Amino acid sequence: MSAFKGLLWKDFKTSKIWFYGWIAIILFIYALGLILGRVTGEPTVVVVFVIMLGIFHLAVMPVILFSMLRVEGKTQLWLHSPQSGFKLILPKLIIAFIYSIASFLLVDILGVISLAGLPDTVNFFSYWPFKEGILFNLGITAAAINFSIWIFFFWTFYYALGKFPAIKNIRWLFILGFIIIYQSITAMLMSFGWVQKLFEAWTIDVPAGFAFSVGQKNADAGFYSEIIPFPILPFAFEGLVMVTLFIISCWLLDRKVEV
Repeated sequence: MSAFKGLLWKDFKTSKIWFYGWIAIILFIYALGLILGRVTGEPTVVVVFVIMLGIFHLAVMPVILFSMLRVEGKTQLWLHSPQSGFKLILPKLIIAFIYSIASFLLVDILGVISLAGLPDTVNFFSYWPFKEGILFNLGITAAAINFSIWIFFFWTFYYALGKFPAIKNIRWLFILGFIIIYQSITAMLMSFGWVQKLFEAWTIDVPAGFAFSVGQKNADAGFYSEIIPFPILPFAFEGLVMVTLFIISCWLLDRKVEV
Protein backbone atom coordinates (compact mmCIF):
# COMPACT_ATOMS: atom_id res chain seq x y z
CA MET A 1 0.00 0.00 0.00
CA SER A 2 2.89 2.36 0.74
CA ALA A 3 4.22 1.82 -2.78
CA PHE A 4 0.82 2.68 -4.22
CA LYS A 5 0.62 5.86 -2.14
CA GLY A 6 4.09 6.75 -3.35
CA LEU A 7 2.98 6.36 -6.96
CA LEU A 8 -0.08 8.50 -6.29
CA TRP A 9 2.07 11.24 -4.77
CA LYS A 10 4.55 11.08 -7.66
CA ASP A 11 1.78 11.38 -10.25
CA PHE A 12 0.24 14.27 -8.33
CA LYS A 13 3.52 16.19 -8.29
CA THR A 14 4.17 15.60 -12.00
CA SER A 15 0.66 16.60 -13.10
CA LYS A 16 -0.47 19.35 -10.72
CA ILE A 17 0.87 22.08 -13.02
CA TRP A 18 -1.56 20.89 -15.72
CA PHE A 19 -4.45 21.03 -13.27
CA TYR A 20 -3.56 24.49 -11.98
CA GLY A 21 -3.15 25.69 -15.56
CA TRP A 22 -6.57 24.34 -16.51
CA ILE A 23 -8.22 26.01 -13.50
CA ALA A 24 -6.63 29.28 -14.58
CA ILE A 25 -8.02 28.77 -18.10
CA ILE A 26 -11.50 28.10 -16.68
CA LEU A 27 -11.45 31.32 -14.67
CA PHE A 28 -10.08 33.27 -17.64
CA ILE A 29 -12.78 31.99 -20.02
CA TYR A 30 -15.46 32.65 -17.41
CA ALA A 31 -14.19 36.20 -16.88
CA LEU A 32 -14.15 36.65 -20.66
CA GLY A 33 -17.79 35.58 -20.78
CA LEU A 34 -18.67 38.07 -18.05
CA ILE A 35 -16.90 40.89 -19.87
CA LEU A 36 -18.45 39.97 -23.23
CA GLY A 37 -21.89 39.80 -21.64
CA ARG A 38 -21.40 43.22 -20.07
CA VAL A 39 -20.14 44.78 -23.32
CA THR A 40 -22.90 43.32 -25.51
CA GLY A 41 -25.63 43.81 -22.93
CA GLU A 42 -26.40 40.08 -22.98
CA PRO A 43 -25.89 38.68 -19.46
CA THR A 44 -26.81 35.19 -20.70
CA VAL A 45 -23.58 35.00 -22.70
CA VAL A 46 -21.69 33.87 -19.61
CA VAL A 47 -24.07 30.90 -19.23
CA VAL A 48 -23.21 29.83 -22.77
CA PHE A 49 -19.53 30.05 -21.87
CA VAL A 50 -20.13 27.83 -18.82
CA ILE A 51 -21.84 25.23 -21.00
CA MET A 52 -18.85 25.32 -23.36
CA LEU A 53 -16.50 24.80 -20.41
CA GLY A 54 -18.50 21.75 -19.44
CA ILE A 55 -18.16 20.30 -22.94
CA PHE A 56 -14.41 20.97 -22.84
CA HIS A 57 -14.19 18.40 -20.03
CA LEU A 58 -14.30 15.72 -22.70
CA ALA A 59 -10.59 16.44 -23.07
CA VAL A 60 -9.47 17.32 -19.53
CA MET A 61 -8.93 13.81 -18.19
CA PRO A 62 -7.41 12.41 -21.42
CA VAL A 63 -5.01 15.35 -21.76
CA ILE A 64 -3.80 15.13 -18.15
CA LEU A 65 -3.36 11.36 -18.44
CA PHE A 66 -1.43 11.74 -21.69
CA SER A 67 0.82 14.38 -20.15
CA MET A 68 1.72 11.97 -17.33
CA LEU A 69 2.36 9.17 -19.82
CA ARG A 70 4.69 11.46 -21.77
CA VAL A 71 6.70 12.05 -18.60
CA GLU A 72 7.06 8.28 -18.18
CA GLY A 73 8.12 8.00 -21.80
CA LYS A 74 10.89 10.52 -21.28
CA THR A 75 12.20 9.13 -17.98
CA GLN A 76 11.67 5.41 -18.81
CA LEU A 77 11.14 4.72 -15.11
CA TRP A 78 8.52 2.08 -15.85
CA LEU A 79 11.05 -0.08 -17.69
CA HIS A 80 12.81 -0.86 -14.41
CA SER A 81 9.88 -0.68 -12.00
CA PRO A 82 9.05 -3.83 -9.99
CA GLN A 83 5.38 -2.80 -9.80
CA SER A 84 2.71 -4.40 -11.98
CA GLY A 85 1.19 -2.56 -14.91
CA PHE A 86 -2.09 -2.23 -12.99
CA LYS A 87 -0.39 -0.50 -10.04
CA LEU A 88 1.55 1.75 -12.39
CA ILE A 89 -1.41 3.04 -14.38
CA LEU A 90 -4.16 3.08 -11.73
CA PRO A 91 -2.69 6.08 -9.80
CA LYS A 92 -2.57 8.07 -13.04
CA LEU A 93 -6.20 7.29 -13.81
CA ILE A 94 -7.22 8.20 -10.25
CA ILE A 95 -5.33 11.50 -10.28
CA ALA A 96 -6.66 12.46 -13.73
CA PHE A 97 -10.20 11.52 -12.66
CA ILE A 98 -9.98 13.58 -9.46
CA TYR A 99 -8.69 16.58 -11.39
CA SER A 100 -11.49 16.26 -13.94
CA ILE A 101 -14.21 15.97 -11.26
CA ALA A 102 -12.78 18.89 -9.27
CA SER A 103 -12.69 21.20 -12.28
CA PHE A 104 -16.16 20.04 -13.35
CA LEU A 105 -17.50 20.94 -9.90
CA LEU A 106 -15.95 24.38 -10.27
CA VAL A 107 -17.73 24.82 -13.60
CA ASP A 108 -21.00 23.66 -12.00
CA ILE A 109 -20.61 26.22 -9.23
CA LEU A 110 -19.90 28.95 -11.79
CA GLY A 111 -23.00 27.84 -13.70
CA VAL A 112 -25.21 28.08 -10.61
CA ILE A 113 -23.77 31.51 -9.77
CA SER A 114 -24.33 32.68 -13.35
CA LEU A 115 -27.94 31.51 -13.45
CA ALA A 116 -28.68 32.98 -10.02
CA GLY A 117 -27.15 36.30 -11.08
CA LEU A 118 -29.29 36.77 -14.17
CA PRO A 119 -31.75 39.67 -14.05
CA ASP A 120 -35.38 38.83 -13.25
CA THR A 121 -36.33 39.92 -16.75
CA VAL A 122 -34.19 37.17 -18.28
CA ASN A 123 -35.66 33.68 -18.32
CA PHE A 124 -32.81 31.53 -19.61
CA PHE A 125 -34.26 28.33 -18.13
CA SER A 126 -37.88 27.95 -17.16
CA TYR A 127 -36.71 25.84 -14.20
CA TRP A 128 -33.50 24.84 -12.45
CA PRO A 129 -32.23 21.90 -14.58
CA PHE A 130 -30.59 19.88 -11.79
CA LYS A 131 -31.50 16.48 -13.22
CA GLU A 132 -30.35 17.38 -16.72
CA GLY A 133 -27.17 18.91 -15.30
CA ILE A 134 -26.31 15.69 -13.47
CA LEU A 135 -26.94 13.65 -16.62
CA PHE A 136 -24.75 16.09 -18.56
CA ASN A 137 -21.92 15.72 -16.04
CA LEU A 138 -22.19 11.94 -16.03
CA GLY A 139 -22.26 11.76 -19.83
CA ILE A 140 -19.21 13.99 -20.29
CA THR A 141 -17.29 12.18 -17.54
CA ALA A 142 -18.09 8.74 -18.98
CA ALA A 143 -16.94 9.86 -22.42
CA ALA A 144 -13.73 11.32 -20.92
CA ILE A 145 -12.97 8.00 -19.19
CA ASN A 146 -13.57 6.24 -22.50
CA PHE A 147 -11.11 8.51 -24.32
CA SER A 148 -8.56 8.09 -21.50
CA ILE A 149 -8.61 4.29 -21.72
CA TRP A 150 -8.14 4.45 -25.49
CA ILE A 151 -5.20 6.82 -25.06
CA PHE A 152 -3.62 4.49 -22.50
CA PHE A 153 -4.11 1.50 -24.81
CA PHE A 154 -2.66 3.21 -27.87
CA TRP A 155 0.25 4.53 -25.82
CA THR A 156 1.22 1.08 -24.53
CA PHE A 157 0.54 -0.54 -27.92
CA TYR A 158 2.74 2.05 -29.64
CA TYR A 159 5.68 1.49 -27.31
CA ALA A 160 5.20 -2.29 -27.34
CA LEU A 161 5.69 -2.22 -31.11
CA GLY A 162 8.97 -0.39 -30.53
CA LYS A 163 10.55 -3.69 -29.47
CA PHE A 164 10.52 -4.75 -33.12
CA PRO A 165 13.20 -2.77 -35.02
CA ALA A 166 11.75 -3.62 -38.44
CA ILE A 167 8.51 -1.72 -37.77
CA LYS A 168 9.65 0.79 -35.16
CA ASN A 169 9.53 3.72 -37.58
CA ILE A 170 6.08 2.87 -38.94
CA ARG A 171 4.30 2.04 -35.69
CA TRP A 172 1.70 4.69 -36.33
CA LEU A 173 0.48 2.67 -39.32
CA PHE A 174 -0.39 -0.22 -37.01
CA ILE A 175 -2.28 2.18 -34.74
CA LEU A 176 -4.21 3.48 -37.75
CA GLY A 177 -4.83 -0.06 -38.94
CA PHE A 178 -6.21 -1.08 -35.57
CA ILE A 179 -8.61 1.87 -35.56
CA ILE A 180 -9.84 1.03 -39.07
CA ILE A 181 -10.33 -2.65 -38.23
CA TYR A 182 -12.13 -1.88 -34.97
CA GLN A 183 -14.46 0.62 -36.62
CA SER A 184 -15.13 -1.79 -39.52
CA ILE A 185 -16.01 -4.65 -37.16
CA THR A 186 -18.27 -2.37 -35.09
CA ALA A 187 -20.04 -1.09 -38.21
CA MET A 188 -20.49 -4.66 -39.48
CA LEU A 189 -22.01 -5.81 -36.19
CA MET A 190 -24.39 -2.84 -36.13
CA SER A 191 -25.55 -3.72 -39.65
CA PHE A 192 -27.14 -6.93 -38.37
CA GLY A 193 -30.79 -6.52 -37.51
CA TRP A 194 -30.64 -8.81 -34.47
CA VAL A 195 -27.83 -6.72 -32.98
CA GLN A 196 -29.83 -3.53 -33.42
CA LYS A 197 -32.87 -5.13 -31.78
CA LEU A 198 -30.70 -6.37 -28.91
CA PHE A 199 -29.22 -2.93 -28.33
CA GLU A 200 -32.70 -1.36 -28.36
CA ALA A 201 -34.13 -3.88 -25.90
CA TRP A 202 -33.18 -1.89 -22.79
CA THR A 203 -33.71 1.86 -22.87
CA ILE A 204 -34.32 4.84 -20.60
CA ASP A 205 -36.32 7.97 -21.42
CA VAL A 206 -34.26 11.13 -21.88
CA PRO A 207 -34.91 14.58 -23.41
CA ALA A 208 -34.34 14.68 -27.16
CA GLY A 209 -31.65 17.35 -26.77
CA PHE A 210 -30.63 20.78 -25.56
CA ALA A 211 -30.98 24.05 -27.40
CA PHE A 212 -30.25 27.66 -26.66
CA SER A 213 -30.45 30.92 -28.55
CA VAL A 214 -29.07 34.34 -27.75
CA GLY A 215 -30.22 37.50 -29.46
CA GLN A 216 -30.42 41.21 -28.86
CA LYS A 217 -32.08 41.60 -25.46
CA ASN A 218 -33.46 38.09 -25.79
CA ALA A 219 -32.23 34.67 -24.72
CA ASP A 220 -33.76 31.27 -24.31
CA ALA A 221 -32.50 27.84 -23.43
CA GLY A 222 -33.82 24.51 -22.30
CA PHE A 223 -34.24 20.84 -23.05
CA TYR A 224 -36.60 19.69 -25.75
CA SER A 225 -39.95 18.54 -24.41
CA GLU A 226 -39.81 15.48 -26.65
CA ILE A 227 -38.71 12.35 -24.79
CA ILE A 228 -36.87 9.62 -26.68
CA PRO A 229 -35.82 6.08 -25.66
CA PHE A 230 -32.07 6.00 -25.03
CA PRO A 231 -30.39 2.57 -25.42
CA ILE A 232 -28.27 1.32 -22.52
CA LEU A 233 -26.72 -1.87 -23.91
CA PRO A 234 -24.38 -0.08 -26.38
CA PHE A 235 -22.78 1.65 -23.41
CA ALA A 236 -22.54 -1.62 -21.52
CA PHE A 237 -20.78 -3.08 -24.57
CA GLU A 238 -18.45 -0.09 -24.72
CA GLY A 239 -17.73 -0.57 -21.02
CA LEU A 240 -16.75 -4.18 -21.70
CA VAL A 241 -14.43 -2.99 -24.48
CA MET A 242 -12.85 -0.48 -22.07
CA VAL A 243 -12.20 -3.17 -19.45
CA THR A 244 -10.67 -5.42 -22.11
CA LEU A 245 -8.41 -2.65 -23.43
CA PHE A 246 -7.34 -1.77 -19.90
CA ILE A 247 -6.40 -5.39 -19.14
CA ILE A 248 -4.45 -5.67 -22.41
CA SER A 249 -2.65 -2.40 -21.68
CA CYS A 250 -1.66 -3.55 -18.19
CA TRP A 251 -0.42 -6.82 -19.67
CA LEU A 252 1.73 -4.94 -22.15
CA LEU A 253 3.24 -2.90 -19.33
CA ASP A 254 3.92 -6.10 -17.39
CA ARG A 255 5.94 -7.21 -20.40
CA LYS A 256 8.21 -4.24 -19.57
CA VAL A 257 7.73 -2.46 -22.86
CA GLU A 258 10.44 0.10 -23.50
CA VAL A 259 8.85 3.49 -23.04
